[in-house]
Amino acid sequence: MTRAKLFWLTVAATLSIGACGVDENADPTTVVAHTNSAEQVEKKPDASGVQAKAGSPFAISYDLIGTPIVGSPVTLDLVIASAAGPTPVEISYRVTDSTALMLHEAQPESLRAEMTLNETFVEDRVTIIPQREGRVYLNVEAAVTTADGRLSTTMAIPIHVGAVDTSPVEHGELETNEEGETTRVLTSE
Repeated sequence: MTRAKLFWLTVAATLSIGACGVDENADPTTVVAHTNSAEQVEKKPDASGVQAKAGSPFAISYDLIGTPIVGSPVTLDLVIASAAGPTPVEISYRVTDSTALMLHEAQPESLRAEMTLNETFVEDRVTIIPQREGRVYLNVEAAVTTADGRLSTTMAIPIHVGAVDTSPVEHGELETNEEGETTRVLTSE
């Protein structure tokens, strides 16, 4: 399951819990969520429930549409939620390694999006073209200019092209000290 799908399932569960009626006499620490069908979990949730990290003006989430193949365009659906409420947001896309990835010729490198008065998020679609196999990155920045200056959130979105081993690689060796604590010791090799 991709991180984006897991994120949306978490948001859907949170929204489901919030939509459940809670009895005024019930213990407030106990909340039970009920799901009526699998369709509720699979549909795209309302992005207004997306929370930004503390100190971050925006939360950026994404969903990869299609399978990344070298030389073929692939699309990312983005949801950019504002922690400050409805505000104009400047969105920019940057590729740091042009031998690995490039923006589609019709894809602008930056744009300005307006949120409606009752929404705190914008949705955008970006098209990229992988240039090689492996893990490549698209940098997405969302920014707003305020009286205090420019506030921004940047995210490097990993895109796996071809057969990429995404399993964690462990470095060093496990050692146990006299107190029985196990630690990983990194070596210079």
